Amino acid sequence: MDVYEPEGDTAAMRPVIVLEHGGSFAFGNKSDMARWGEFLAKRGYVAASIQYRLFPIFPLGIPDSTEIMDTAVKAVGDMKAAVRYFREDAATANLFRADPDHIFVGGYSAGAVAALHAAYLDENDDIPAFMQTIIANNGGFNGNSGSASNQTYSSEIGAVINMSGGIYRRGWINADEPPMAGIHGTADGTVPYLTGVAANIAYLEGSGVLHPYALSAGPWTYLKTIPGGGHGNIYDQAAYAAPLDNYWMRATTLLEHLTCYVDTLPEKTSSTRPEKAHIAWSVFPNPVQYDRCTVLLPDFAGTATLLVYDQRGREVLRVDNIRQGRQVISVAGLAPGVYTALLLEANGTREISGGVQLLRM
Repeated sequence: MDVYEPEGDTAAMRPVIVLEHGGSFAFGNKSDMARWGEFLAKRGYVAASIQYRLFPIFPLGIPDSTEIMDTAVKAVGDMKAAVRYFREDAATANLFRADPDHIFVGGYSAGAVAALHAAYLDENDDIPAFMQTIIANNGGFNGNSGSASNQTYSSEIGAVINMSGGIYRRGWINADEPPMAGIHGTADGTVPYLTGVAANIAYLEGSGVLHPYALSAGPWTYLKTIPGGGHGNIYDQAAYAAPLDNYWMRATTLLEHLTCYVDTLPEKTSSTRPEKAHIAWSVFPNPVQYDRCTVLLPDFAGTATLLVYDQRGREVLRVDNIRQGRQVISVAGLAPGVYTALLLEANGTREISGGVQLLRM
């Protein structure tokens, strides 16, 4: 692997992102991800671009769908082994000061396909028989990469960075699984934005169907759709520079929330903090991706006030007259970031069941 580290930082532990390059599981090199490795290291992450097993196309020719699926499963196993490597390193030599609780995965094209399967494919899914055989032949869901010691560590993944990728079945995404942040062009001719045969070899379901499915299934999800964008041009043509920058700003906001969030409500002593009224309430969708969200407040008589604080504890939004049921509110004035929302009874004497972490994408 090529490992990119923040230069001159003093953090005792640093979040890790394991990346895989594209190339239809037959081409490419770990150096292809240098741009993103350097980008992420400058933002405080340890980024590792790994050299994973590829299909030997030159002696064997173009693979069929079963052969490419076998290679993809190997790539998933290699990615999980890299995740375990950083956990083992954190527990032993500590070369990279990796935070074992915050290890993410991602990639471009085939690398994103591997990352999505690493995060969402597990033994609880409804898996076709032919794929069950492929997985079993490659060491099971943890794969056959890595030493015996490596295999004793967890392969758990914290989130997925999906750059023009897809997954074999959207139904493998479940409520208790990792968040994902994707970017995909609608005119992608290699990995379909919706559904189709990827690289003329194997069926995949692209970001355009994964994102709405995840919204309904439960995991946090964000998608930057690039109208008219292709498979590779959205990453290297000037016309797409602004939406690409916007994607990375929002994707890293998600990772920062997962890694760094602490409760930053204004300090209140036990004598001044409002008494809590234990009434369940929620905000959805969360993360908030557009300019509106809904406050759900069941079984409540009277009115309440919604207060939103930024990470410095400053009040940035106040909405009065919140009533029982659903109320749509505007968050157009909030920049992307992490916030804390507090709901108080209208007279300010009681806090309604504590704060809610609110992520604005």
